[in-house]
Amino acid sequence: MNNFKTSSIRLIAKHGVSMTYKSVARVVDEVQGTVTQTVTPYTVTMYPRQVVANQYNMPTLVGKEVVQFYLANPPNAFVVTVNDTITYNSINYKVQSWQSHMANGEVCLYRIIAVKG
Repeated sequence: MNNFKTSSIRLIAKHGVSMTYKSVARVVDEVQGTVTQTVTPYTVTMYPRQVVANQYNMPTLVGKEVVQFYLANPPNAFVVTVNDTITYNSINYKVQSWQSHMANGEVCLYRIIAVKG
């Protein structure tokens, strides 16, 4: 197994917090012309980090409450996407952007930027 991935999973499990990740999937029925939105909740362990947005690092998020979440990549049943929701300390955060970090050709860690609201 990838040592970087193993380290990410172990450290986030040790220092992370259990929270709810709600994955939003949209299905378009081309025959009927309807869009169905399905929300699936998952309980995951992530490491949260409060971020102060300014005009240099995140100019579009100035004045908003921003949290950066680190999610190790175990075999998840979902893929991180924009507009998903994370519930942390009974506050809902909406995913604004995400980055995947790879080592040895495998995704080891996701860095998720989410905004309160």
